[in-house]
Amino acid sequence: MNRKAKYPNFKITFLIIILSVCFVSLSQGQGPEDAIRIIDNQIGFGARALGMGGAYSAVADDYSAIFWNPGGLAQMRKMEFWMDLSHLNYSNDATLNGTSKKSSISATKFNSIGMVFPVPVYQGSLVFALGYQKIKDFEYINDYTGTSSEGDSIWLGFSGIDPNNPDQVYDFFGLDVHKEGLVNDGGSMGQWSFAGAMDVSPNISVGVSLNYWRGKSEYTVDFLQTDVFGNFNTFPADFDSYTESRYITSKYSSFGLKLGALLRPNPATRIGVAMEIPQTFSVKEDYGYDATLSFDDDFSDYFQDNATYEYDVHIPFRFQGGVALSLGPVLASGSAEYTDWTQFKFNTSDLRDQNKYFTQDYRGTFKLQVGGEVGLPVLASQARAGFIYNPTPLKGYNSEYNRKYFTLGYGVLFDRIVKVDLAYMYGWWKQFTSDDLNPAGTSEDIHYHKLIIGFSYRF
Repeated sequence: MNRKAKYPNFKITFLIIILSVCFVSLSQGQGPEDAIRIIDNQIGFGARALGMGGAYSAVADDYSAIFWNPGGLAQMRKMEFWMDLSHLNYSNDATLNGTSKKSSISATKFNSIGMVFPVPVYQGSLVFALGYQKIKDFEYINDYTGTSSEGDSIWLGFSGIDPNNPDQVYDFFGLDVHKEGLVNDGGSMGQWSFAGAMDVSPNISVGVSLNYWRGKSEYTVDFLQTDVFGNFNTFPADFDSYTESRYITSKYSSFGLKLGALLRPNPATRIGVAMEIPQTFSVKEDYGYDATLSFDDDFSDYFQDNATYEYDVHIPFRFQGGVALSLGPVLASGSAEYTDWTQFKFNTSDLRDQNKYFTQDYRGTFKLQVGGEVGLPVLASQARAGFIYNPTPLKGYNSEYNRKYFTLGYGVLFDRIVKVDLAYMYGWWKQFTSDDLNPAGTSEDIHYHKLIIGFSYRF
């Protein structure tokens, strides 16, 4: 007998309605993690700065001061042309219910380009700078496989389901199925910046950077679920496989303002402070999916949909401070950045009910950065090293989930005008990721490798 003849039309219609409703739930299911990811794990830029572990708010004596501390630009006495490149390798060892699988993704990017323009003045300093820089990578991969008995939100979603009851089919709670998924994310967050700095006294400089933030993330999921254990073989619950391809393309934009100051209490000491003014990010998401549900008798149904959604995210104050000590050929620096993640919020009316989760699930964090540089007698060069400790903003996670980076760097000056800087970053941390397709979630060991090369020309 033909399956369509056996399978009542209202059940086909009901299944389509269930899948459509669940897709609407997915497409409008923005949560705090979608807001937090805009600036979470923001690395910054500049080979010298990152070679010193990003402990640069009290150093800030090149174009990258436009990001770390615009007040530091006042130290510059020559024009500077600047650019840098980076290569990133991100690897993930993902485990689903005891089954592990490794994957990696790489990206080479043009990181920044900019100019610094000192203005001749009778006393003190007046400096302007403008340019573009990428300050955050969205690169992520999670390639997982394994067995799970936890259900999917695309199905009816009730516990205690009898899979052989025709009125309660398509629920996998308590019954093992095989799952495979490949999750990819890519893109970056960048800034177009214009900054100015000046000396307001012999030992105090102040600056401001006006930033136009623009970024793009391209998130994709390829998912397969199969009845390899033969738990679903009674009509009409004779499920064989479910495949889905999903994409979410997010575009971000915002204007921001960063204020900074640099104090020089004595020739060997510099103190840097900076503050980012609260800002609002506009987010536009294009999303869609196509899915195929197949049964043991080769009958299958195909589902597809796409849409666009826009919302606004409020980003609160962020504060930075640091100290740098210069002792002959040795420069030592440390800095801290405070972000209160509980003060993030959605400004869009139909997402405001999500704002309570920022205070429930998130916390304030101090990102700590230390680094140093030592001058070498060979080729007017410097060797650098640093460490970054970036706590997870989520409550209740142990220290393994905090992101740690060791950094190394080297710089050499040619003919007193051309500078080449190299930096290498190695990062590691754990994280846990789940979604509606894989509610059991994966435990992940992340390893992060990044190489940066920078060039500057002062004249």
